[in-house]
Amino acid sequence: MQRDRVLGRRIAVGSIVAALLLVVAHVALSFLGVLVFAVFLYYAVRPIYRTLERFNLPRRPRAILALVLFGVPFLVLITYTIAIIVIETQTLLEAYGVQDRFLNEVIAEIDVTGLDLDEIRNIVTDISSQASLGVVVLSLAGTVSVVSGAVVQLIIMVTLAYYMLIDGPRFVSWLLETYDESGVLRAYARAVDPELSMTLFGNIVNVFVTAIVGVVTFYTYNFFAPAAVDVPFPALIGALTGIGSLIPVVGIKLVYVPVIVLLAANAWATGDLSLLVPVGALAAVSAVVVDFIPDFFIRAHISGKQTHTGMLLVSYIVGPLVFGFYGLFLAPILLILVINAVSILLPYVLTGHPPGVRQARLTEYRGERLEAAKAERTEAEPAEAGRSGAEPAVSSDGSSDRQ
Repeated sequence: MQRDRVLGRRIAVGSIVAALLLVVAHVALSFLGVLVFAVFLYYAVRPIYRTLERFNLPRRPRAILALVLFGVPFLVLITYTIAIIVIETQTLLEAYGVQDRFLNEVIAEIDVTGLDLDEIRNIVTDISSQASLGVVVLSLAGTVSVVSGAVVQLIIMVTLAYYMLIDGPRFVSWLLETYDESGVLRAYARAVDPELSMTLFGNIVNVFVTAIVGVVTFYTYNFFAPAAVDVPFPALIGALTGIGSLIPVVGIKLVYVPVIVLLAANAWATGDLSLLVPVGALAAVSAVVVDFIPDFFIRAHISGKQTHTGMLLVSYIVGPLVFGFYGLFLAPILLILVINAVSILLPYVLTGHPPGVRQARLTEYRGERLEAAKAERTEAEPAEAGRSGAEPAVSSDGSSDRQ
C-alpha cells in the first residue's frame, strides 16, 4: 500500500514536470527561428570568447566583448547583404517577367527575421499613394510595430547567446552529473558539441564570408570597369559564390568562371579588345580573393570534416525548403544530432552497454584468461625462488643449522 502511494506521488509529480516541459516546448517552437539563430551566434562567437580568456578577463566581460566586437556586427553585415541579395533577385525576376505570385513566394521563403514583407510593401505603398494624415499615422504605426518586433527578436537572440556563453557549460555539467549515470549522454554531448561548432562556425561562416567577399569584389569591379563588361547582378553572383563554397574545390568556380567567360565573350563581340584587360583582372582577383583565400585559409582553420560532406550539402539544400530561411542552420543541426544519436545513443538502447564498453567475443575472452593465468604464474615464480634460496638460520653461537 505504501509502495502504491509513493508510485502515485511520483506519477503526479512526473505529470507536472511533463506539462511544464510541454509549455516550454510550445514557447520554443513559437520562437524556433530565433533559437536556431541564437545557437548559430553562440557557436560563431564562442571561439572569440575563448580566445579572450588568455587576457584573464571574467566571463561576463568576455561574453560582452565577443558579442559586441564580432557577433552583432556580423549579424548586421549578414542582414544587410541578404537584403541586397533579395532586392537584386527581385529585380532579376521582374526583368525576366516572372509572375508576382511566384516572386512573393520566393521572397517569403528567404525572409530572415520573420518580418511580414507584404505588410511592409503595403505600408510603403500607402505612404506614397495616400495623402491623408490618418493613413500616414497608421502606416508609421505599422512600420514601428514591424521594426520593434525585429528588434525584440534580435535582443532575445543576443541574450540567449550571452547566457549560453557564460552559463552553458555549467548547465550542461549539472544535467550530466544529475541525470547521466551511465555516461552515454556525456559521450553524446562530447561528440555533438565539436561537430556543431565546426559545422555552424566553420561551414556557415565560410559561406557568408565568401558571399560577402564576392559581393564586395564584384561591386568594386563594376565601379571601375566599363559598362560593356559589367558583372550582371553582382550581389546575386556574390551570394551564389558563397553557396558554391559548400562544394569543396570546384563549387566557387562553377559560379564565377561562367560569368568571366560571358564577360570575355561580350568584350570580344564589341570588337574592343582592350575590354579584355578588366575582365582578365577580374578573373585574377576572383581566383585569389574570392576562391583561393576563403577556401584554403578560412576553411582550413575553422571547418571540420567529421560530418559527411554530401549529407551536409543535402541538408543545406533541403533545410530552407522545409523550414524556411532558418532551415539553413536547423537542418545541419538536426543532421548532426541524428548521426550521433544513431552511433552513440542507439547502441546503448539496444545493448545496455555504456559507450566504450562492448561484449567480448569468445576468442577474446579465452585470450584474456590465458594472459591472466600467465601473469599469475610470472608473479608466483619470484616468490617461490625467494623461498627456496633463503639464507639458513643461524644459531646463537654462530653455527649454521645447515650440516
